[in-house]
Amino acid sequence: MNLLVHAVGAWIAAEAASGRYPRPVAVGLAMLVSRLGAPTAMMTLAAFAFKRLNQAGAFERLKTGAAESRRRIGDV
Repeated sequence: MNLLVHAVGAWIAAEAASGRYPRPVAVGLAMLVSRLGAPTAMMTLAAFAFKRLNQAGAFERLKTGAAESRRRIGDV
């Protein structure tokens, strides 16, 4: 249960950091999540970094590779 609380807090903080919410809401969410401690902060940083890499296209090759393998399996 503790891990679930930290994971949800990290997800909310990553969404707030990415600009999904208006500034006053994001600040309030950040203050609430900061009360959860270091595990949530580390998960937040990891989630935000993953989100930024995904937006930059770092995982495009993995997505196209899976689609191509599905096409090849369907052709057989």
